[in-house]
Amino acid sequence: MSDRTSFFARNKAAIAVAAVAGVTAGAYIYYNAVSQSQTSSESGSSATGASPEASKKKKSKKKKSASSKKSADEKTEEAVEAAATTAKLYPVVNGLPNISEETIANLSEKEKEEWAAALKEDGNHEFKAKKYDAAIAYYTDALRLKVDPVFFSNRSACYAALNDHENVIKDTSEAIKLKPDYTKCVLRRATSYEILENYTEAMYDLTALTIYGGFSNKSVEQLLERVLKKHSIKVVEENLKNRVPELPSASTICSFFGAFVQETTPEGISEESEGADKFLFDALKNLNYSTAEGYEAADTLINQAVAAYNVEELTNESPNAGKAAVALEYSASIKFLKNDPTSAASDIEKAIALKPRPRTYVFRALINADKSSFTEANQDFEQAKKLNPEFPDLYYHLGQLYYLTGELAAAEENFTRAKELNPDNVYAYIQLACIKYKNGDFKEAEDMFTAAKLKFPTSPEIPNYYGEILADRGDVKAACKQFDTASRLQKALPTFSVGALPLINKASFISREGLEHFDEAEKLLTEACELDPKSELARISLAQIKLQNDQVDEAIVLFEESSKLARTIEEKVQATSFAEATKMQKRLKNDPFLTAKIQEAMAARM
Repeated sequence: MSDRTSFFARNKAAIAVAAVAGVTAGAYIYYNAVSQSQTSSESGSSATGASPEASKKKKSKKKKSASSKKSADEKTEEAVEAAATTAKLYPVVNGLPNISEETIANLSEKEKEEWAAALKEDGNHEFKAKKYDAAIAYYTDALRLKVDPVFFSNRSACYAALNDHENVIKDTSEAIKLKPDYTKCVLRRATSYEILENYTEAMYDLTALTIYGGFSNKSVEQLLERVLKKHSIKVVEENLKNRVPELPSASTICSFFGAFVQETTPEGISEESEGADKFLFDALKNLNYSTAEGYEAADTLINQAVAAYNVEELTNESPNAGKAAVALEYSASIKFLKNDPTSAASDIEKAIALKPRPRTYVFRALINADKSSFTEANQDFEQAKKLNPEFPDLYYHLGQLYYLTGELAAAEENFTRAKELNPDNVYAYIQLACIKYKNGDFKEAEDMFTAAKLKFPTSPEIPNYYGEILADRGDVKAACKQFDTASRLQKALPTFSVGALPLINKASFISREGLEHFDEAEKLLTEACELDPKSELARISLAQIKLQNDQVDEAIVLFEESSKLARTIEEKVQATSFAEATKMQKRLKNDPFLTAKIQEAMAARM
């Protein structure tokens, strides 16, 4: 959450009040000026032609007579009411205007103008006194005499004060029909739309305000950002109601399991095993293929193994407890990858209850770290270490935890230990090189990548991540060469590792070099989407290129697909925000008035 969003969330009420006050302040000043002018002219002469001194004496006598019966406050209130009544141009009953249709029909156009102005000023007086219902009555009658956007605006301010947001929207909409760039009404309507959770319309109004402000009104942009996020969260939450958990991209699964020591025959299962054991063996075999098809098959087989072991009936003394625990471990890890943390946690707890091994605690540590429960994650790593202090996977994933929290010295220590215990873990070599780079030693990082290439000559991961470092240094040409190498190696492999990532990286960096590279970037990203149909990154990147090329409809589809594929809520909300903002852009193009304003704003900047 950005500081800007949280600021506006904390000050939402203040902003709403400021919006209302902004409409009435000018009217109130004008009302005072008119009132003073009227008082001046009335005190200069009276209906009887008496002098000012005689008028004062008459008023003095009235006050003395009234004081014997009523308090000073009551006298003052009645005097104000009496003065207000005698000053009105129009009929009044019980302190409110009482104008019939017949009366209106008999008025001249000039009289209608005068009465409407007077009604508006008296309405302003009532609004200032917080008598909102009375003010509404005055503005309503003013509108009967003259259709004026200011009258609609002022009445909408009353409705806003009464939290009657449906009527706020009706009145501001009428005002905007008469005056499309009536910014006070646009803002007030946006506020009401937001309160009623009609975020799409609120976004439209706020977008219009940014256009009217020449794209320089930062406070409105921040409001728009807030409403867009609210709307995107609402859309994501609605989509998640019917979500069926599914596996992420093959490259995501490969990088997850690639950081563990590969196993094929835990607890003595083999090719000759039968029943639940055979399901588990075949699941691990398919998992080790490291292909999209293999992962899908492994998912089904692991579910079959868990069901066949009848895990709910087992105890830690059951003959199959160890095998069932392994099945539950893998079931938990796949549910974790499907972004189903509750089910993942349930399976891992069952595995620990049956027969935990170091990997079981490492899996649980990852689940805890994913929900930012770092203390619990560290405790799990300690449990794994107690069971087997030579277990390489615990050191690699503990190093990852330190790396993510910025504790690079501790991360380096653990990655080094992981590499020593499992020299075939390519990710440990890459992470150690990245730490050197983060510590400012590019030369040593470069040497480490070179050494890793010699050890793992067919690994596409090494040139890909080395390319990212080169790109970060601004050497795009050298970076793209590494991405090409990584992509070529990936295509030659029967397994899936980095997948489409080198294509995505190259497209991302060359598109920043200028519009002339957009066509090449689009081709690379289209290929990436075909290579890895579940890569949300490939889709969101291609959508941005499509948007730049004014292919709006295609961009919207890609953004929405990316949101569906994204693993975390934050990533889903981000992709949805892009989709909804793009829909808004499309809608704006159909509004000729706003289109003209956009052109004016752009011309002013040139």
